[in-house]
Amino acid sequence: MITLGRTERRVVFAILVTAILPLLASMGLAGTIIRRVASTAFQPEFGQQLERSLGVYAELVKSMKRGMRAEAKALLAEHRTQWLRDRKDPEKIGRAFDQLLDSPSRIHALALRDDEGLSRIRRARTDSLDEKRYRPFSVSLPLRARPKEGADDELQLVVVFAAERTRLDEMESAQRFTQVYRRLERDQRTIYLDRPYLIVFALLLGATVLLATISGILVVGPVNRRIKQLAEATRPVAGGDLSVRVEAEGQDELSALARAFNHMLEALERSRARIEFLQRIGQWQTMARRLAHEIKNPLTPIQLAVEECHQRYDGGNEAFGELLNTTREIVVEEVASLRRLVTEFSNFARLPQADLRAADLADFIREQRARLDAEALPDGVELTVELEDGAMPLALDRTMLHRALVNLVANAAQAALANAGGAVRVDVRRDGDAYVVDVEDDGPGVADDMKTAIFEPYVTSKADGTGLGLTIVKKIVLDHGGVIAVRASAKLGGACFRIRLPISGSDASEVALTQSVAAPVRS
Repeated sequence: MITLGRTERRVVFAILVTAILPLLASMGLAGTIIRRVASTAFQPEFGQQLERSLGVYAELVKSMKRGMRAEAKALLAEHRTQWLRDRKDPEKIGRAFDQLLDSPSRIHALALRDDEGLSRIRRARTDSLDEKRYRPFSVSLPLRARPKEGADDELQLVVVFAAERTRLDEMESAQRFTQVYRRLERDQRTIYLDRPYLIVFALLLGATVLLATISGILVVGPVNRRIKQLAEATRPVAGGDLSVRVEAEGQDELSALARAFNHMLEALERSRARIEFLQRIGQWQTMARRLAHEIKNPLTPIQLAVEECHQRYDGGNEAFGELLNTTREIVVEEVASLRRLVTEFSNFARLPQADLRAADLADFIREQRARLDAEALPDGVELTVELEDGAMPLALDRTMLHRALVNLVANAAQAALANAGGAVRVDVRRDGDAYVVDVEDDGPGVADDMKTAIFEPYVTSKADGTGLGLTIVKKIVLDHGGVIAVRASAKLGGACFRIRLPISGSDASEVALTQSVAAPVRS
């Protein structure tokens, strides 16, 4: 059993009201028109005239019948005595019948019948009766003027006349027509108005209800289901799950709403991921600032103390001198490593907010080509840069985006050399409302379990790495309103770091501008 929802019931009711009101008005108008036509067609004068015409025909036919009966009586009166005398002689009476039939008259046949209806004598004209022109009309008269009681030979004279068919047929036709007219006049409301009117109205009403229900289900059903999908999708979103998506096929308003809903969830997911990442970065920056301060302060006294011990040693013990030299070298090397680590911590802690300005990404990449060779590529690694033709307007911070590119190209070059390779490729192109920057290498790639955590602080696969480079790169990309992800390289076979930067004027670009140090884009 189909259960209609509230929206479906409302739409079905609206369709029913919209359809039934004109139907009722049309049926009322049609009934009025039919009744007026019927009242015009069935006038009392028509019936009265038909009755008078039928009376004329009936009187004419009665006159014809009376004439035939009178003619039969005259014939019987003239020949009764002879026929009574000769009734025992059929041949003689037959000859008398033949003589009468030979004379011109409208008598077609003569017969004598007994009281049981059996013909004793019968004669008819030799030419057959033309049924198209004439109809037989029989007149029966007793042969005796006064029948005797108890006589067993009472005969009936049967005279068959040839009556003209035209008048009789016209009378019968007039009778039928008058009967039909009277029946129509009497029953026309029941037969032609009430019953058909009610039947047609019931059929139309039933068809309207059925079509309205089907239309409501067909039209509102898909809409209702899609609204329910949207409503159901909001529940996990309210619980914090932003990975939910709804079906957004079609070009109608609900499809646009579904696409906007999905776009909103994507934007919220990106915003939440960005906020969470930046919160973690802020915490790590605070910790890095403290560590840099705590580590930097004792480094100089440690190194000075070791240098003073080395200078004051007079060289009296050769073994102790070698130990002192070794200790001095280790301390100096480790202090240098700690200073480098402190510098990394300090740079990470002082990482500024992006200052976005109007620029052209294609021109920026061309400008960076030579600097990348000098700053990021060791010997034996070849860099290839591929750019689409045309301008690529966007808002960027040249210094910070340069830093991100240098870091990615340097990491790609190290991965290529570690895998006995030597190819790094930078591919820049437009994809929808964003520019895609792919930095690929022919190195060993990134393990699947590292692809998500590789951008977290202090996560690194290099023995001498601090794990801050890719974290800084991701923060720079986020400050530009973009996203970064690692995937397998399609062309070189190693790792591929893909950056998506929003084009100038897009929603993501406008959001990044509002969060930038220079909110309005300056040229």
